Amino acid sequence: MAIKKRVVTVFGATGLQGNSVTCSLLRDQVSNFQVRAITRNPESEKCQVLHKLGVEVVKGNGWNKDDMQRAFSGSWGAFVNTNSDDPIFSQPDGPTEFDLGKIVVDGIIAGGVKNLVLSSMRPAGEATGGRMKIKTMDMKASIAEYAQETGQFETIAFIHTGWYFELFLSEKMAKLHQGFPYFPDAEGYLSLHLPKWGNDSGAPFIAIVDDFGDLVHGILLDPKRWNGKTIQAVSDIQSLPQFVQTFSESTGKKARYVPLPSWQSLGESIPEMEDGRLLFAYGEATNGRYFVEDSCTDVPLELKKLAAAAQGKDASTVSLASLSSWFAKKLGTSQA
Repeated sequence: MAIKKRVVTVFGATGLQGNSVTCSLLRDQVSNFQVRAITRNPESEKCQVLHKLGVEVVKGNGWNKDDMQRAFSGSWGAFVNTNSDDPIFSQPDGPTEFDLGKIVVDGIIAGGVKNLVLSSMRPAGEATGGRMKIKTMDMKASIAEYAQETGQFETIAFIHTGWYFELFLSEKMAKLHQGFPYFPDAEGYLSLHLPKWGNDSGAPFIAIVDDFGDLVHGILLDPKRWNGKTIQAVSDIQSLPQFVQTFSESTGKKARYVPLPSWQSLGESIPEMEDGRLLFAYGEATNGRYFVEDSCTDVPLELKKLAAAAQGKDASTVSLASLSSWFAKKLGTSQA
């Protein structure tokens, strides 16, 4: 008798987070997962690639609860990440990320899904005595609170990402950073211009492609164990001066960290950078405690090893991605 497949439906499967989750689950050799991806455009190139890999691609608009109910129906579990950078959220008097998240969660519940992993954040006011509000953090926290308060899930876990390694592959971000890691300044340095993070405390970085999906995979292997918990998605922890030194040592390129005078100086002429500026104000207010508590890689490494074992790998040899190896591979001299 064939073992029934456990369908895991991914909302945001063509984004960095969702794609990483999808690829990790596809490598599972023991859990009988079937991955389903929700998309507004099943004919897109990214969706066609997923389909060829064995993913069930279904059409669905996150703003339509009936679409969400149909798309999630029959699923054992779900992973959801809403795109905070969607231009629709910057429209005056427009819908919010919470509005979208609520519709998706309602659709998941109507579809009968009992296990949910939600990409989330803690509210900015939690660690600042209610003094701060940051839209992205607060919206994602509100979605998480709503999902938990429905009481409709057997298990629900929240995963909170650190700073993406992959951000440093973007030339747009390099211009915001005033050069690093692509454009040398007049003195020949790749200079990273950012405000200080806390008291030069370690900032949490996550390799989304290499690690994030495995962490979610690890949660889904035993969702009852992680029920109600918030998991830090962290691959490496370094202060900004250490970060730039690691880059130089790994790539052989001249680089330096140039602290901006204050968090207000980051992209000060760019309205879309408001949350980015406030994030560094948050770091200042919390002494660099991005997750409220100290950053730690112990749980992410455990989850990575659990996923590796399910993928048929020797878990004892598995480690989280390091900035040094990632820089050498992605931005080393051979990649120039």
